[in-house]
Amino acid sequence: MDVADFFGIAAGNKMADKFERTGYHAAKSELVNAPIIDEFPVVMECELAEVIDAENMYCIVGKIVNTQAEETLLDEKDRVEIEKLNALIFDQFKSGYYVTGEKAGKAWNAGKDLMK
Repeated sequence: MDVADFFGIAAGNKMADKFERTGYHAAKSELVNAPIIDEFPVVMECELAEVIDAENMYCIVGKIVNTQAEETLLDEKDRVEIEKLNALIFDQFKSGYYVTGEKAGKAWNAGKDLMK
């Protein structure tokens, strides 16, 4: 969490030793103009798909062009198991970080009774 937060607040063009300070390592992506951080368990490489600038919102839409994950996080079909990942979620409205892990319900099934 501390490293992810630091990467979010430290601008690489103003802090030349950004990676040295953390001990983490970056590799150049072959697909997008962004680094891949070797120590992060999951990396999703995205390219800009669309920018929506409306009266009440500004959205940046990305297209995922590659995903890399540690093998220990994958199931038998090579899908990331969220329960193992403990993904860090950033909430900008409460300035907080939260962790996933427990499955709360089954998608496309939890609201099924309301369809009757």
